[in-house]
Amino acid sequence: MSEGPEVDIRGGRRAHWLELVFDLVMVGYIGQVAHFLHGDPGWTQVLVFFALFAPAWWAWVNMTLTLNLFGAHVTPVVWAAVTVAMIAIGIMAAAVPEALGERAWVFAVGNALIRLVWMLPWIAKRRTIGVPLWRPIAFSALPATLWLISVAVAPPARFVLWAVAIAVEVGLLAFLGSQTAWLQRTLDVDHLLERVSLLVVIVFGESILATIAQLDEHWRLASLGTAILAFIAISLLAWVFFHYASGSAEAGLHRLQTAGRIGALRDAVMYLPFVLIAGIALFAAGLGTAVAEGGHTLPAGGAACIAGGIALFYLASVVESLRYGVRWRDVVLWGLPGVALPWVLVPLSAAVTAAAVVAAVVLLIVVMIGLAELNRRRMRAARASSLVG
Repeated sequence: MSEGPEVDIRGGRRAHWLELVFDLVMVGYIGQVAHFLHGDPGWTQVLVFFALFAPAWWAWVNMTLTLNLFGAHVTPVVWAAVTVAMIAIGIMAAAVPEALGERAWVFAVGNALIRLVWMLPWIAKRRTIGVPLWRPIAFSALPATLWLISVAVAPPARFVLWAVAIAVEVGLLAFLGSQTAWLQRTLDVDHLLERVSLLVVIVFGESILATIAQLDEHWRLASLGTAILAFIAISLLAWVFFHYASGSAEAGLHRLQTAGRIGALRDAVMYLPFVLIAGIALFAAGLGTAVAEGGHTLPAGGAACIAGGIALFYLASVVESLRYGVRWRDVVLWGLPGVALPWVLVPLSAAVTAAAVVAAVVLLIVVMIGLAELNRRRMRAARASSLVG
């Protein structure tokens, strides 16, 4: 998308506590879906995880974007809408273990309800923001209808309808049309960044909770040592996000909004955090399996979850940086190793204990932090040299 003229942009609103409560329900849902990844998951379980995570993620995106644009003041109506959405997500979370079976109808109705709730503000404000009536109907009512129709349809056609419903939302977000100028003026980038960052914090918290739960269930010395290493690994990965990614994200998002690159901004706060948070969930599930195994060999599926989680975390970070306008040569030093090196853990897991694998994870993240710091110093030196020149 081409750069537009600079405009006056509002910003600085903080997340409301009601949004944080919604995030707690959302993380409870992620925890339920992550159970598919425990033990020795194969590709089927991983695909189920992503398939069930995607609908809830788009529900979170709809809620965050709607409150960003229309929810600066939390009125009783907004409160009621968020409450309905929380109830729906909570019931969907309870349905997750049988979401592809006997509870599929509950899962489908919950998805439909959430989309209808968030359609109403867009219809009410459509004249003010210049959005044609067909767009909120197509974005929310059409997917909701597909979810409801799926209740009466047998698998696998039911799941095809679910995929089409999600594709409609993703596709319409890819084509913003006449809304670009209004979104450039109205989006509160500070609020969006805080919402994503707070959700990441809570997902890291879920990772710690999963480690504690596995240690409680498998209380032995080997599991205790593995759990300590897992805590260190989680802390280090959180350091990578908040020390390196968060600061660059703030500057990058403001730069995108000022330049009118709303498509890139959309990618950075809607599409790519899905990949990053999914990566953290995979990482946490693999660590939980490692704690459960303790002094035994870590199953290949558990090692693949850890490796895939770290790789997705860095892949999302690399693409985010590129969308902010960072040059490829300024991310390759840490980006390429971050995506490629974690896969060494899979063959390693066949030769050493689960505790040793998690120790290798700690070492790997330390190396990645070193590369990121080296890259930061190289960029600072290059900037200083250009100023002198």
